[in-house]
Amino acid sequence: MTLFNTLGLNKPLLDAIDALGFSEATPIQAETIPALLADEGKRDLIALAQTGTGKTAAFGLPMLQLLDAQRGAEPKKPAALILSPTRELCMQIAGEMEKYAANMPHIRMLAVYGGTSIRTQQTSMRKGIDILVATPGRLMDLARRGDVHFDNLRTLVLDESDEMLNMGFLDDVREVLEKAPEEMNTWLFSATLPKPIEKITKEFMEDPLRVQIGQRNMASTQVEHFAFMTTRENRYKGLRRLIDSAPGMYAMIFCTTKKETQETAELLIGDGYTAAAIHGDLSQQQRDLVMHAFRSRQVRLLVCTDVAARGIDVKDITHVIHHRLPNDLESYNHRSGRTGRAGKTGISWAMVTTAEARKLPFLEREIKRDITRAQFPSRNDVVLGQLKHFTEKVATQANGMELVEEHVTSLLPLFEGMETKEMVTRFLAAEFEVLFRHYAEHVDLDLNRQDRKRSDRPDRPDRPDRPSREGGSAWGDAAPRQEGRADEQRFWINLGEKHGFTWPLLKDFVREAGRLGDFDVQGVNVGPAHGYFTVPTGKSAEVRQALESSEFNGISVKLDPVEHHVGRDRPRDDNGSRMRGRGGRPGGFSGGHRDNARPQGRPYNRSPRR
Repeated sequence: MTLFNTLGLNKPLLDAIDALGFSEATPIQAETIPALLADEGKRDLIALAQTGTGKTAAFGLPMLQLLDAQRGAEPKKPAALILSPTRELCMQIAGEMEKYAANMPHIRMLAVYGGTSIRTQQTSMRKGIDILVATPGRLMDLARRGDVHFDNLRTLVLDESDEMLNMGFLDDVREVLEKAPEEMNTWLFSATLPKPIEKITKEFMEDPLRVQIGQRNMASTQVEHFAFMTTRENRYKGLRRLIDSAPGMYAMIFCTTKKETQETAELLIGDGYTAAAIHGDLSQQQRDLVMHAFRSRQVRLLVCTDVAARGIDVKDITHVIHHRLPNDLESYNHRSGRTGRAGKTGISWAMVTTAEARKLPFLEREIKRDITRAQFPSRNDVVLGQLKHFTEKVATQANGMELVEEHVTSLLPLFEGMETKEMVTRFLAAEFEVLFRHYAEHVDLDLNRQDRKRSDRPDRPDRPDRPSREGGSAWGDAAPRQEGRADEQRFWINLGEKHGFTWPLLKDFVREAGRLGDFDVQGVNVGPAHGYFTVPTGKSAEVRQALESSEFNGISVKLDPVEHHVGRDRPRDDNGSRMRGRGGRPGGFSGGHRDNARPQGRPYNRSPRR
């Protein structure tokens, strides 16, 4: 154990650290802070450590102390520059640095990044700053406008340099290094050291001090890794099972494409989960709103792409779920590193098809950790876990008791004559009615049994997406049915994408117009000009009567019962005629995902294509 007061930091910094509630330094902080202070920061540094190990304080604290002692020359030009790959990380670093400098009001800092007014940032730059925190893109914009000058730089920090490489900022980094004074010191912090970054260190750094915490690319020992075998058509059903099995979960769910990210979030929201998506198609304002909701825990499930999640640092993430495995090994490590931070434990769950399973040994070698092959929780496990979690919460409830107690006496007669067991049973049944109905009324697919059958033939690649009869695809409430059931009726409806409908909106429209229950509308698919849905046979007549007597934006709603086909429903054209087209062609359905195929025998990529 290394205490901060043994590292050579001055009193203003120690007081700020103490006010934040920290006393013990992390290994990366204990190694780098004394070394940089001893050399007065006048040497280059390469520090390798996993995400969540406290790298900001490792470079921020010595930087502040050295600037405090050296402050004076040309105050309008920054003496220190911190480059980060994303807006979120840039804001996070600036926020932490301001906390560390709470007792150094004379040190001026500024964060500059895209998505906000460049004029406001230009005005702030002209007032003079000591420390500039920036994303490469916005920094170069300001430099080309003559608002940023590098000739007074004494220290440059490259934070998450491997992420800057992955995001295509290597040329910007090189340009900054070329414009900076030769005597400037460069401190590079990263989780990994890819070859292009290593090449830069040899070209621009002189005899750098090297600090490495843990083995290179090794995953955090605080994270447990599990893999669940699934199939493409059951991926979403498996995701729901995992989420339901961990009440209180606060998680990031990683997808590989923007479209899959958005549609998975919509599926979860439609099923009653507090979820949100973050990906490259969102505006900066939308990203900020989503991240505020996630950090404040108004949203407990953040569905994201790898690129959008870079630089996001949220405390106390309990789980990371790989909805699909990433295309390169390092991304898996970065994803999993979002949990298990600051000495806390975390869980990484990967949903893996038979075709993807061959990646697992490569991942284990890369992260130097075992990935346990696990079975999906049974529905009884899910229900029991939810009941236990809620009961423990009730048993320890303290907040709000005084507001309720005054009303309890008047309500007690409602429970007169009931034994304690019956009272508790009724209470829990009312609280978990939706959950119970989901697991009691739906056919409970044995995910593990099916996966064992598929995994018995590891040499057989997964077939293209074949929707299950129960639905649950990644691109709609349920994929078109493989075959009919006697207790269901499927309908064609003349409302589609051009009328503003997505599958969740169409599902809600049908449910509300027909006054149906939460689980009565299934198999919803939306095409360009029409859609499909399935309802129980016993309710089909009243649904048809209710919908065909309604209008949507001046359009008279039309329904047509259809038979179930082997394969996809045969879509209709705008005039209602049958078409031969399949999904994606005129009259067919948009959406649907296939795992990225790669030729047999090609090794699993170790880095993204560039």
